[in-house]
Amino acid sequence: MSLKFGIYLVEQRVISPEQFCGLVKIQQESMMTLASIAVRKNALSIRQVSTILDLHSENPEKLFGDIALELNLIDRAQLNQLLHAQQATCPSIRQLLIECGLLTARQARVLFMHFEKNVAKMASEAARTRPADATGTPTPSSNSETLAPRQPKFNSRPAATSPLQNS
Repeated sequence: MSLKFGIYLVEQRVISPEQFCGLVKIQQESMMTLASIAVRKNALSIRQVSTILDLHSENPEKLFGDIALELNLIDRAQLNQLLHAQQATCPSIRQLLIECGLLTARQARVLFMHFEKNVAKMASEAARTRPADATGTPTPSSNSETLAPRQPKFNSRPAATSPLQNS
């Protein structure tokens, strides 16, 4: 959902596409590696991680977790726990917006609430406007209208504006 929120902010011209890409880059760089999390959580030993990384260097298209699974060093549930822990080490786009000074905490909170409301509204509108097929399952409609979200009102514009955004 974090990336969708960032895309929403770009669509609303709150941040530029370049700023969004920069936030995603910061987000990816700040994420801990699966190897370090596995060692930290005692799911794998340093020797096992070294073996996996050696195999990964020989076959770079294979993911660290997939190699660990193939070697039976961890099971699928453990891998899912490690991946979840990895995601928790990554700051959200919302946090980064505040830390980078692109939005205040209040602005980020209001925009996120507006985003969540519009996502729910668009989902219910899409479900309501789709005709049902013979099985009762809604079918995609080419005539369905896209809802244009309203721009939230702030006392001041976010600091991340550029001359192009003000026009």
